[in-house]
Amino acid sequence: MSKKIIIIGAVIVAIIAALPLVGNMAVKKIIDERIIMLDENGIKVESSDNGSSYFETKSHYEFTLEDPVAFQNYLATLSKAQVPAYLHAMLDDVVMAADVRYSNLVVNSDVSLDLYPVAFTKEAGDRMKAEDATLYEQMVKMLENREFMYHMDYDVSASTFKGYIKDINREITFQDGKKAKIIFEAATFNGKGTLVEPESVTLKVKNADVDFSLPEDAKMKLTMTNLQSESSFSAKNSFDLNYKAETLHFAFSDQLTQIQIDATDMKTVSDSKVVNAKLSTKIKASMQHFKMQDQNGSLELRDFAFVMDADNIDEAAYEAFQKASEQAGASSQHTMLASLGVVSKGFNLHIDKLSVEKIAIKDSGLMDGFDHKIDIIIKEDDQLVQKMQMSPLAMLQNINIDAKLKFASAFYSYIKEQGANLALADNFVKQEGGNAIFDIVLQDGKITVNGQSL
Repeated sequence: MSKKIIIIGAVIVAIIAALPLVGNMAVKKIIDERIIMLDENGIKVESSDNGSSYFETKSHYEFTLEDPVAFQNYLATLSKAQVPAYLHAMLDDVVMAADVRYSNLVVNSDVSLDLYPVAFTKEAGDRMKAEDATLYEQMVKMLENREFMYHMDYDVSASTFKGYIKDINREITFQDGKKAKIIFEAATFNGKGTLVEPESVTLKVKNADVDFSLPEDAKMKLTMTNLQSESSFSAKNSFDLNYKAETLHFAFSDQLTQIQIDATDMKTVSDSKVVNAKLSTKIKASMQHFKMQDQNGSLELRDFAFVMDADNIDEAAYEAFQKASEQAGASSQHTMLASLGVVSKGFNLHIDKLSVEKIAIKDSGLMDGFDHKIDIIIKEDDQLVQKMQMSPLAMLQNINIDAKLKFASAFYSYIKEQGANLALADNFVKQEGGNAIFDIVLQDGKITVNGQSL
């Protein structure tokens, strides 16, 4: 009997002793699969032991972009909004590092991860030194101190994660003596999915503040508090984004200009998807209060609302437009032609609501505002660009518009009192229920306003 007990006891001890090895293999397999995936898609991965023990594995990884084309092709398989910021950072001339720690016990599937940029690539470093050696030295110190760091705790079995972004409170001095103060506080996140391809992410930031001194005694400040974003990606071609912020403050001043903008309770909800190579998107936005002031006066809005639905947008044409905008800038001729490429494929735009409950301009005092609804249908025409080169007005034949514009009568009168030339509008306006109404229809190149031809 005692012999059996000894044998059983020995087996139990052996199993317990083996648990760290089994656990190590299970979690390591998942991590290795991700490393192989990155390696196959243009990212060179180097790893080293970081002080492992019998019960815990600690590893250090460094990621360097070696094949930009392969990596871009991989990113193309994901929703653009799905790609985490740290993956884009690999394209922005830094070497990323990760310190990974996990238990070797099979009963524990938690992985702890610190992710941070560790160095600039040689090309990026040389470029930054040539542009501003003072800034470069400070940025190197910040990288050495791991001041840009994500900490993440990942549950492998549940495919869930949570973590935080390290606080930043740093003053930077530029080569010309100008300074910038950057504050980023209490940022936390959680989500579901893999480390590389999240299915959903929620981010909360208590305070984000940047304060710049600029050339010619100019100054700029931007502060946002209690930011929150919620993103979900059900597939490559479908993603939702909800965003809100409690307050926004922006100020800019130089020798000629002084402008200040304050806003509260901003919310945006968007839903986008691609079906049969056609993009559709829905946006709902609101803002409780907005005020802009400069040396010439002020504009105040209360209870702003915007609801939009766009569909039948050609995906290939839209992506070409996005690429042109990123590479050449929004005002370039190449971007303009790309935007006409989107228009030539046709799409539908429905602005179900564009409204402001109250509005004040300069010293007018608060007035009732406006409430608009606009439907736009643009017909497909592969010859549109050539037609517009001959006559810019040719596009009118391709557009149908049904717009119902409603201005509070007091607001409409105020605009006229300020010298706006509304003589033509007065010939068509319809007063109804204390509002100035304009029912505008554009069809087959012909315009009517409240049933009258224009």
